[in-house]
Amino acid sequence: MKIAHISDTHFPQIIKESFDRSIKKINNSDIEFVIHTGDLVDRGYLREYEEAIQSFSKLKKPIIFVPGNHDGKNVGLKLFENFIGPLNGVKEGKDYVVIYLNSVIPDMNEGRISNSSFLWLKETLRGHLDKEIKIVCFHHHLVPVPNTGRERNVLFNSGDVLDLLLKYGVNLVLNGHKHYPNVYKLEDLVIVNAGTMCSIKTRLGDKNSFNIIEIDDKIKVKTLRFGEIREREYERKKERIYNVNSEKLFRIVQIAGTCIDNSDIFNKKMFLNAFKKISTLNPDFIVHCGDIVNEGLNKNYTLAAKYLKTPIFFVPGPRDINYLGYNLFPKYFDFIETHVTKKVAFKFLNSCQYDSDIGVIGRGELDRIKQFSRIPSEFKAIVLHHNLLPIENTREKGLLEDAGDILYELTRLKIDLVLTGHSSHPSARKIENTLVVNANSLSCKRQRNLFGNSFNIIDVYKDFIYVSEIQSLSGSRHVLGIWKRKI
Repeated sequence: MKIAHISDTHFPQIIKESFDRSIKKINNSDIEFVIHTGDLVDRGYLREYEEAIQSFSKLKKPIIFVPGNHDGKNVGLKLFENFIGPLNGVKEGKDYVVIYLNSVIPDMNEGRISNSSFLWLKETLRGHLDKEIKIVCFHHHLVPVPNTGRERNVLFNSGDVLDLLLKYGVNLVLNGHKHYPNVYKLEDLVIVNAGTMCSIKTRLGDKNSFNIIEIDDKIKVKTLRFGEIREREYERKKERIYNVNSEKLFRIVQIAGTCIDNSDIFNKKMFLNAFKKISTLNPDFIVHCGDIVNEGLNKNYTLAAKYLKTPIFFVPGPRDINYLGYNLFPKYFDFIETHVTKKVAFKFLNSCQYDSDIGVIGRGELDRIKQFSRIPSEFKAIVLHHNLLPIENTREKGLLEDAGDILYELTRLKIDLVLTGHSSHPSARKIENTLVVNANSLSCKRQRNLFGNSFNIIDVYKDFIYVSEIQSLSGSRHVLGIWKRKI
């Protein structure tokens, strides 16, 4: 199976040479069909749709059009339906299904999969479980994309959408929107972003491009920038065989969201039970991923210092540095940048900004991460508060402002483990060769997990990593996953 993935043509703001060359390349290939992941036009005007449809009459292959945010400007989605057809739909073959859906909020750059579309997607996936290849397409990006500036347009409910796609064994997701090509494998899901095929709106001085995707026992993604070709290749299913006799190297207990204060926001019983359980687990390291106190006030830090006497590595969360916390955090808790042993090296990052929930790392810190990656340690871990990947049951407010660039570099550098603590919900996902684990609130009443307040255990073996969630009150265990290590 071979398809072309194009996006963000933005008629009439096109480079005609790029459009004609792309169409000719596709017409002269053995591609079965084409998927356009949105922003067919630039402002949603009638004359733009007329020009775009006329131009695409040159294409001799079947094509699926998905609406983008620019298509929905000026009541443009009605024109989209008039010229093209339904906003959601299904293309089905003998062994494959392509499900495409609308992520547009009219006249806004942000996107979401609406409740009705989410339920429709779930039922459609459930009705096609027999298909060997499952492809889902929508305009807005599912995970942060590098070289695209400030992260602000990932789907509002991308965590829930990602969780659904993984549960139903989707093989491939196609997105546009960011005008920059990128490919990730997240668990067994290959996530492909297209650049702009012919628009003048390129990023980083990039060239116009489109993707050719071939699916057999592997998923092969070829990005055709004019003048160069980049290829990525992934096995469709990861190996799930683990050596149970593998040597255990170390254990990390990961906590977040203690939110210590004298109000009922802080559940003291939950906190004490959790630390009683932690004391029996014999961890080699305890890592606190932020929001130690509920508010950055002296009385809260005094109380936190009393409760948190166990040796712990700390990074701050937004609650820790609001009000007086910017000065109190370093007074009460040591913040070290690195901790290195023969088996593991930790890099601790302060992703917080004073009096703001928005997180950022920045270029200077990114340079220090690159230096850290050269430390001769068997296993490297990064610790911060804000999220790098979308978290289910949340609206994506916890993502780093520069998540696209940071995520790209951490995966490129093959950092083994990233620990985060925003959004009050546990999560563990492997993207490329980097495992990203988020901690729930340990003792704060503001949490989103039906399992209740919890903390994580990360057991690192020579051949695999085993992550489980422990309920703060009862101590019951929930396995988040097992991942094979690439040594």
